[in-house]
Amino acid sequence: MPREPRNIRDIVPAIPRLFTTRLYPPSEQFEVWKTRMASLIDVAPPDGYSPAQGFEVEYLTCNMADVVFTSGRMAAQTFARAAEPSQGAPVDTWWLFRLRSGEARFETAERRVHAGPGAMFLISLDDDFRGSITDYDGLVLALPRRSFADVADQLNDACNVLLSGNLIELLSDYLDRLETRLVLMSPEELRQAGRATAQMIAACIQLSSDRLEQARGAIESVLFERARLYIETHLGDFDLTPDRIAQQLRISRSALYRAFESVGGVAGYILRKRLRAAHAELVASTDRQVQEIAYRHGFKLASDFTRAFRREFGVSPREMRERVRRRSTAG
Repeated sequence: MPREPRNIRDIVPAIPRLFTTRLYPPSEQFEVWKTRMASLIDVAPPDGYSPAQGFEVEYLTCNMADVVFTSGRMAAQTFARAAEPSQGAPVDTWWLFRLRSGEARFETAERRVHAGPGAMFLISLDDDFRGSITDYDGLVLALPRRSFADVADQLNDACNVLLSGNLIELLSDYLDRLETRLVLMSPEELRQAGRATAQMIAACIQLSSDRLEQARGAIESVLFERARLYIETHLGDFDLTPDRIAQQLRISRSALYRAFESVGGVAGYILRKRLRAAHAELVASTDRQVQEIAYRHGFKLASDFTRAFRREFGVSPREMRERVRRRSTAG
């Protein structure tokens, strides 16, 4: 779990940093972790477990100015809101959890949540709470109030419930992609990504048209990537259509069309991918029949394949193959 600075608004984006208890003797690891988290939560090992056996916590954390992004593994533990938070002031922060493995339980006076792998949920550090996790792997994002002041009520309403729906799935995909790129970003790129991430979270949890518009670019980028991967996997299917893709990804056709608008539309994108894949095979496998290649790449009729190939490359498939043969002979 991230230990964000109390004055997070004054911190500039910083390169990702690794925290690990493995640098300490096993008998000291739990105390290191307990001390690190003492300003926010009181932690304890699970029942029946002796801290002297070791307590491994290891995660990468990155302050992106508008959010603090943390990814890693944490040993099983129980915890509760610190009886007297640091400086006695409101913490003004939410934690957004996304579990990859393990389980988490949180309880407040009003709600309980039990989350398993794949789940996403929010807690507020201003609430009195208690909870536990098993050995945990996943993401935890610290969301400071200053970045979410105009949707604070909505975020509070969403605390301690399992978040679900198409936009939450998009948010999960976005966070997974962001995680792979953090170590490659400059401080300015981290600042921009932090701002985009805050907008994305606000849009996906608080569904106002204004918020959706602010985050539309990030949402469409995630949609495009999800659809692209689906297309790549099913490129040879005859029934690979925009309707099928939208249905399988559980998104609207209009959202899918917007995501592919900058590349000439989703149907055109599928056709170009098929033609380029067929072109590569046509050049590499000069003994395979053109009709067989067309069929393997989603074209039922060789005549349709030939027309589309000529429009794309200026020659027919057979003419392209003949050119390759002549170059091979000349070489």
